Amino acid sequence: MKNPETLFFTAMGNKHRLRVLNALLKRPMTVSELSSALKIEQSNLSHHLKCLLDCRFVEVETKGRIRTYRLSPETRDLVKSMRKYIGYYGSYLKRCGVLS
Repeated sequence: MKNPETLFFTAMGNKHRLRVLNALLKRPMTVSELSSALKIEQSNLSHHLKCLLDCRFVEVETKGRIRTYRLSPETRDLVKSMRKYIGYYGSYLKRCGVLS
């Protein structure tokens, strides 16, 4: 079994899940809203949302048949911090010979 650090970065490192997290940073959304905004098929999106829910990065509120997803408070802080650091380190990441 992988260690928690590896699992964390596997969950957070997926480009589709990162896009979902960034979209939910703006506001809570339904699957249909996310699918439309991110241009991801609902079946694929549901797979990523399940991962984010299982890991407790997102929360869901159900009203009837409508499920609205939002970032957990801790994830909101984390995503804001990541965006700050990406802004700072972005130019260095682009120049990294190992990553390119």
